Amino acid sequence: MTIDDPASADAQPASMRIDAHLHHWQPACNFDNRPVADQPFYRRDFMPADARAALDACRIDGVILVQTAPQTEETDWCIRLASETPRIWGVTAWVDLDGAPVDFGALARRPKVVGIRAQLRRIADSDFIARPQVTENLAAALHAKLGVVLLGEARHYAAVSRALDRLPPGPLTVNHLALPAPDMDAEPWRAFMRRLAERPDTFVQFSGIPFCFGAQWRDGHARACMEDALRILGPQRMLYASDWPMLLRFAQYEEWFETAWKFFATLAPKDVAAIFAGNALRANPRLRVPQRTLDVG
Repeated sequence: MTIDDPASADAQPASMRIDAHLHHWQPACNFDNRPVADQPFYRRDFMPADARAALDACRIDGVILVQTAPQTEETDWCIRLASETPRIWGVTAWVDLDGAPVDFGALARRPKVVGIRAQLRRIADSDFIARPQVTENLAAALHAKLGVVLLGEARHYAAVSRALDRLPPGPLTVNHLALPAPDMDAEPWRAFMRRLAERPDTFVQFSGIPFCFGAQWRDGHARACMEDALRILGPQRMLYASDWPMLLRFAQYEEWFETAWKFFATLAPKDVAAIFAGNALRANPRLRVPQRTLDVG
């Protein structure tokens, strides 16, 4: 296997660790990363150097950098940053899904691009994913072997559930455990998790709990949500992710990683390896593992 070959989940070193969802931004770039920028805590640079110590402490080998602004200019910036940062193994890009048919072949040829994200949460129309052009573009992305990532919350569950029937086979990932909220009825969320589990090659990121639950994220309600997700989806559908720096208002990176590591500690080693690396490779078929990591492993 060379540096340009995709590593399969079976080929990965057992100790490999991938953070499947991390952000960087610089306010000086003037990208439209609302509602993030609406919170004063986030109005500063969050760059690779700012995350390095935490990633080192948790022995994270590689990360997937995820867009935050619905702008191709920000995606260009992310790709440039990834080219300068060896630890960024992949980039999840933004495209205009409701515009003209997207040239996903050209996008897939760009360095380190592994997928696209639909930021449903930023769109007023809860049925946005059901629009014909959106569905066609998502299907084209899957045909191009790009991972499709969805950022949705409770108001999107019904539309996403319907869209699953219209999309071709391919890797689809839902961000942050589908953003459960501590004050919401948990049963619609559980039903959505069950719906996701029905579709092959559908994954859910084990992340977002500190952001969703705030100061109560260490409490029993949050723990029950994590347990429900694992019970419904199983370890082969879950990806470790941090959502750094979004979690930092409520938890340090090391604290969240330790919580996740301990939560999955009773699983079989192959399942732990899947959650912390192998499933990220399955969910992002274009993700390349540097040869140096394979050699060390």
